[in-house]
Amino acid sequence: MADSPDTPTYTVRANAFVPTRTYRLTGDALTWQDDGRPLDGVFLDQIAEVRLAYAPTRVVTRRFRMRVILKAGGMVELFNQSYRGFADFEDQSAGYATFVAEFHRRLAAQGRDVRYRSGNTPAGYVANLFVALLTFAALAFVLLLFPIAALPGIIILKLAIIAAFIPTLLRYLRRARPLTYDPLAVPQEMLP
Repeated sequence: MADSPDTPTYTVRANAFVPTRTYRLTGDALTWQDDGRPLDGVFLDQIAEVRLAYAPTRVVTRRFRMRVILKAGGMVELFNQSYRGFADFEDQSAGYATFVAEFHRRLAAQGRDVRYRSGNTPAGYVANLFVALLTFAALAFVLLLFPIAALPGIIILKLAIIAAFIPTLLRYLRRARPLTYDPLAVPQEMLP
């Protein structure tokens, strides 16, 4: 299938357990095709929600995701990092950002009732806050014990490593806040 210059495409492999998938934006649809499989897709007026998120992993810390939720159920996910091999991901941020921006532009032009959200779901964000507060409470408790207990060097090293990740945790929590946005003004913190 030959693509015309006005047919934006984006190819990505999300992880080791899925084939490479090519996404295309046609006049009124988002289509995708896995290697060796038939073409599939959805008309833009069948999309219920688009959720952009910063979704880092242990291996890929600059990972972003666009989740497209369909009215009939199900979803499609695109990532800015493409799997190449064990702990090896290719950064495709420029192509991803271009495709996401054009997808939003075309979807907004359809004039349908689509929800545009960024960050985590409200329940997911509350869970993240709870875990972060537990982490801070545990660190505070250990720091209070520090003067009265002889802590082995390995515990002090582990506490220092945890403390070093606090700025990363705070950046993640800021980006993970559940918000809504205008599709013609995609939040820059949700793009690589």
